[in-house]
Amino acid sequence: MPADIQPLKAVRGPMVWLSGDPFLKDAATVFHHEPDGLLLLRGGIIEAVGAAGTLLAGVKEPVEVETWPDGLICPGFIDTHVHYVQTGMIGGWGDQLLNWLEEYAFPAERAFADKAHADRVAELFCDQLLRNGTTSAMVFCSVHAGSVDALFEAAGRRNMRVAAGKVLMDRNAPADLMDDAQGGYDQSKALIGRWHGKGRALYAITPRFAPTSSPAQLEAAGALWREHPGVLVQTHISENTAEIAWIGELFPDRSGYFDVYAHYGLAGPGAVYAHGVHLNEDELCRCHDTGTALSHCPTSNLFLGSGHFRIATAKDPRPPVGAGPGPRAGARPGLPDPGGVPTGQGRPDWGPVGQARGQRPVDQGRVQALLPAT
Repeated sequence: MPADIQPLKAVRGPMVWLSGDPFLKDAATVFHHEPDGLLLLRGGIIEAVGAAGTLLAGVKEPVEVETWPDGLICPGFIDTHVHYVQTGMIGGWGDQLLNWLEEYAFPAERAFADKAHADRVAELFCDQLLRNGTTSAMVFCSVHAGSVDALFEAAGRRNMRVAAGKVLMDRNAPADLMDDAQGGYDQSKALIGRWHGKGRALYAITPRFAPTSSPAQLEAAGALWREHPGVLVQTHISENTAEIAWIGELFPDRSGYFDVYAHYGLAGPGAVYAHGVHLNEDELCRCHDTGTALSHCPTSNLFLGSGHFRIATAKDPRPPVGAGPGPRAGARPGLPDPGGVPTGQGRPDWGPVGQARGQRPVDQGRVQALLPAT
């Protein structure tokens, strides 16, 4: 073997993967199980996947095989909504969202003014994601620029794919956790230059949610996105009924929560809104029409009693949805935890995948991306 060609390695064991969306296609055709599977890798890049016997029979060079007969090999999870700065207060019980922010989230985030603290938590957070099989994540940092540096540094050392950003928050929050419209813009722009596209890092412009950003700050965030069209946008939407009522008071000229973000140029492909529990029909259709994605966060939604996301309605051929655990108010970091938390909301109306698909209305057309989170 030439000296510049890296050796072939393999991982062998039971294997599962999806080749399509089980909410939109027959689960039996997109779910794959290989009892004795094999990944062939060279230099950390997968060259082939399939039945071990078939692949090994075709290998014409020495291969080092790592075997996991009692494990389960699958693609890494992608968490589309998580707050690493809330790692230390996961499971903190609150009444409802707005009260929970005041009692738990904001106090925890103050500590990230200290870069050394941010470094420690970022290390723990990344290790815990990997421990739970999550290899990529879209992450909220705190209002402090150093919290963003700490996360990207920790993720880079592990070669993780992370999209993250400094929280923008210039009103309706504790004074020591607020920036201002110009300062938030300037810091975010500097962070984009420092991190976006460096290694596997992606930057996400991150207004926390509309109630904690003034119109001036939302305008600045929209301008920043127009100036840097390759970056992402992340925020929250329609998580809690009291939050939605507050939006009506703060933005009386807008027709609803989604319309606030759309008005300021923060909707479109590359924008991911977390929760969306109480989005109405028009807003779901506008998510589709603009290419705006939703991140479904079942653990957090149940833990704070926010409600049940209508996944059967949203998951149809027209709109996007993914998933995030939302630590934050989840039970642990990492994706595999579908609703195993206490809740006063009753059993989620999910049902089996096939049942959910059968519940989808005939007038198909909501969210082009529904993204998974806790």
